[in-house]
Amino acid sequence: MKYKQLIFDVDDTIIDFAATENYALHSLFKIHNWNLTPDIQRQYHSYNQGLWRQLEQGEINYDELSQKTFHDFIKQVYNQEVDGLEVMDEYRSYFGQAHQLLPGVEDSLKFAKKQGYKLTILSNGEKFMQNHRLELAGVKKYFDLIVTSEEAHYSKPDEHAFDYFFSRTEIGPAETLFFGDGLQSDILGAERYGVDSVWYNHRHRRNTLNLRPLFEVDTYPEFVKLMQNDFAQKY
Repeated sequence: MKYKQLIFDVDDTIIDFAATENYALHSLFKIHNWNLTPDIQRQYHSYNQGLWRQLEQGEINYDELSQKTFHDFIKQVYNQEVDGLEVMDEYRSYFGQAHQLLPGVEDSLKFAKKQGYKLTILSNGEKFMQNHRLELAGVKKYFDLIVTSEEAHYSKPDEHAFDYFFSRTEIGPAETLFFGDGLQSDILGAERYGVDSVWYNHRHRRNTLNLRPLFEVDTYPEFVKLMQNDFAQKY
C-alpha cells in the first residue's frame, strides 16, 4: 500500500458539524429564553467561524475563544452581559450530546480497517469532548490513536500540532494521508508538514487558498474508491 496510516478530522469530516451546532445552539438559547431566528443563527455561525480562523492563525488562544464566543455575541445581539466561560460550558454540554455521522462514514472506516490502514484522528477540539462524541457515534473503536489540539497545545494548521501527533505514532509523514474537510486547518496543515491529503469537500466550498490536495472528493464512497485504487493519480 502507498500509505500505512490515515488521519481523519472529526467535525464535519466524521460527525456532522452543522447538525451538532444546530442542536447545541437551540438547546442553549431555549434554556436562556434568547430568541434564535434563522438570521441570528447565520450571524452566529459566521461570527464563530471567524473566531476559529483567528485561533488557527494564532491570533487568539483557546481560552480567549472560549471567553469571547458567547460573551461578545450575546452582548452584541441581545445587549446582555453574560459570563462567557459559564455559557460556553453549557453550550459544550449540549454539543457533546450530538453525534450524527455523515453519510458513509462507518462503512468507509470498516473498509479502511480491513485494508490494513492504521486509523487515527487529529482534531482541533477538547480531548474528552471528541472522545465522548466518537464513542456515542459508535466509531471510536475503529481508531488506534486520537489526538486533539487540547493535548497538543497547538491547533491545526500549526506544525507543532503535527509534531505532537507524529510523536505519538510510529508511522511517519511519508506513509500517512490526511482526510479532512477543513481547507484552512486540515489541508493547509498537511501541505505545510509534507503529508499528502484528500480534501473532503462535501460542502462544496471554493479552494480560496489555492492548495493542492492529492484528491478532492464530495462523498465517502469516492474516498473508498481511492483506497481501492491505492490512491493512484489515475484510475
